[in-house]
Formats: sequence, structure tokens, C-alpha cells
Amino acid sequence: MTQEEKPQIYTFNCRHRIGILTKKSEMVEQPKCTVCDRFILEEIGYSKVELEIDTYNGEDMFKSRTVTMVTEKLHNALQQAGIKGYAPLKVSKVRFKYSEVDLKTVPNLVYLAVLSPAVGNIPIAYDYTGRCEACKQYHSKYNEEKSVLINRKSDKDAAHLQVYYDSWEGADIFNLADHGELGVTQKFLDVLKDFNCPDLVVIPAEWI
Repeated sequence: MTQEEKPQIYTFNCRHRIGILTKKSEMVEQPKCTVCDRFILEEIGYSKVELEIDTYNGEDMFKSRTVTMVTEKLHNALQQAGIKGYAPLKVSKVRFKYSEVDLKTVPNLVYLAVLSPAVGNIPIAYDYTGRCEACKQYHSKYNEEKSVLINRKSDKDAAHLQVYYDSWEGADIFNLADHGELGVTQKFLDVLKDFNCPDLVVIPAEWI
């Protein structure tokens, strides 16, 4: 496939919040490499999600911890567009006890549980120091000068992440092996245009 035929990809971070995950939310335990002791991302992040909501104003996408959630209406549009790379899991809703939000005004919510495998990339906030012979994951070392790139709050002067095309299996939303933001295709972003999705940080990425 030529460079022109490859889909445009982006790093994607939804920073909008309407509440927090409760203790009833259940993380999925990831296996560890027996050699380097690093977690191997093979499963979805959570098997159960309960969101304690303190405000809602008609948004269609929001996040708590690493869980990206959408309204059922937006999820239906993602399905109709043939978006690949995630499993839909129902989100249970509870009201924050000090909030006046009426849960009847909050639509059904869906957790976009991103599937494995993670797509390889060159880190922008770390330096590679080697590679594990067993799990093939890269070891990385914290770089203080690059640390400001870890939590990107806007696209202003943002570095474009370099992503290994050969490690991508055609998903429209995917985890990145050595980067905290999600990766998405233009096809995924096109679905969002007709929905209320505030506080998104979307930065072009580059195939290598």
C-alpha cells in the first residue's frame, strides 16, 4: 500500500468529564511478561463500568480514567459506519449524591472497550533502552526534557507521533504500545462531526 492509500491517523484524547468511575467498576488483569515483568496488553481495560454522574448537558462522548464512553446514539452511528477496534460494553449509571442531575435525562451509555493488539509507535516522551527477547516489547527510560509531551492538553505545537504501519491490523480506534493516548482513523473522526463531543485533543500522527 502506498503512502497515499494509507488512512490518515491521529492521536486522540477525550478530556471531557461528566462523572467518575465507582468502585464497582472492574479492571481486567493483564498478563505480565515472565522475563521483563512488564504488563502485556491483551485484554480490554475494564469488564464492568459504573459511572457516578454529577453533571450532564447533552454531551455524546466523555471519559473517566482510561474509559472512553459514548451515548447509545453515537455508538449506533459508529456501528453503522463500520468502525472497528472496540467491543461495546453497557455502562451502569448512578447519581453523585450531592448532584441535582436527573438520571432520566442521561441516555444509555456505552464503553468503547478498545481491543488488542496495541499498535507500535516511537515514544515522544521516553527513550528506548532495549527490547525484551521474550515479549518483544521495548524498554523505555523517562526523559525529563520530553516529559511535557506525556499529557497533551491541546494540539498547539504538538509533536506528531510516529506509528509503525506494519503493526496495525486495520482498527479505527486502537491502543498505542508506548503512548498514553488512543489512535484513531479519519473514518472514526468523521462519525463524530455530527455529535456533541467537547474537549477533544486530536493531533495528526504519521505512519512509518
